[in-house]
Amino acid sequence: MISLTTPQQAYQYFKTRLKSDIEEFWIAAMTCDKKVIASQCLFRGTVDHCLFHPRDVFRFAIRHNASSFLVAHNHPSGSPLPSSEDRAITHRLLSASMIIEIPLLDHIIIGHRAYYSFVENGSLQSTEP
Repeated sequence: MISLTTPQQAYQYFKTRLKSDIEEFWIAAMTCDKKVIASQCLFRGTVDHCLFHPRDVFRFAIRHNASSFLVAHNHPSGSPLPSSEDRAITHRLLSASMIIEIPLLDHIIIGHRAYYSFVENGSLQSTEP
């Protein structure tokens, strides 16, 4: 199993999967020592939008008995900077993860040769004890 312990490692892992010219939203279910149990594209959208629901993210995490999870999506426009919608959904995922007690480790946005990590940029407070 591959370990993803840093945002850079998460970026390297997801960038090989997120090469589409439409937005895709991915999840990686993690063990307690941050090894990937399973990952999957949960949603595909359009060139500039991807709808999804947090319940589907948690369904995947619970089905794979995840101790924590990472999410990632791409911006086909090339800029990895988060939109207001990206910030809002990350907050919703973080809030739900605290209730369900499956921590959201990071949300990575992949652009052209660059990424944005909510953790690296201080936009995601750790939910780990």
